Amino acid sequence: MKKKIYIVLPIFNEENIIEKVVNDLLKDTSKFDPVILLINDGSSDNTKQKIKKFEGQRNVVIINKDNEGHGQTILHGYNYALKEKCDYIFQLDSDDQFFTENIEKILNLKSNEDLIIGRRFKRKDQFIRLIITQIMKSIIFIRHGVVIKDSNSPFRLIKSEFLLKNLSKIDDSIIPNVLLSIIAAKNKKLKFIDVEHKERQTGEVSIKKWKLFVFCLKSFKENIQFK
Repeated sequence: MKKKIYIVLPIFNEENIIEKVVNDLLKDTSKFDPVILLINDGSSDNTKQKIKKFEGQRNVVIINKDNEGHGQTILHGYNYALKEKCDYIFQLDSDDQFFTENIEKILNLKSNEDLIIGRRFKRKDQFIRLIITQIMKSIIFIRHGVVIKDSNSPFRLIKSEFLLKNLSKIDDSIIPNVLLSIIAAKNKKLKFIDVEHKERQTGEVSIKKWKLFVFCLKSFKENIQFK
């Protein structure tokens, strides 16, 4: 029986690129017939109008909600997809920093893992974000005793059964990606594949530097306190 797959795409202020991202998804995932869930996190630009163009299109669901942040937007998508009784959730950010052709690579894997993460090799990102990832990696190893190469990668395939079992542990989290990675790693049900990462071609990183600093402090604390 064909597996039911939902693609969760959190979106915030991506008016310049979102149409391309969605069209690429529709083209490059058509053989898997997934449902693409577009979740607009209270964008203040023209994003809402841009994604409205996909209304009524087969296998596209649009949700517009108040701004809650990236983590809660992801969780909103998880909850929606689980209610629809899907088998797998594929998660991807909407900033067009991944090649959507790589989705086929991860969906074709024959694996018993609960979580498969696309590790960003030759990562094209701000230096500060690379440092944050390394600090997070160290905290995870010291606090939880597992090595995770790219715990917060937004390119990931999640088994719904695993997510449903652990959703209550991450339901208020600002870093659900990281926490799910820790759980899967501890259960030895985590797999990595290398995926190419590219520079953002348009738009700007939405979070300001001071907000990023505050977010980091909160996320490091949450990581340390997580059991």
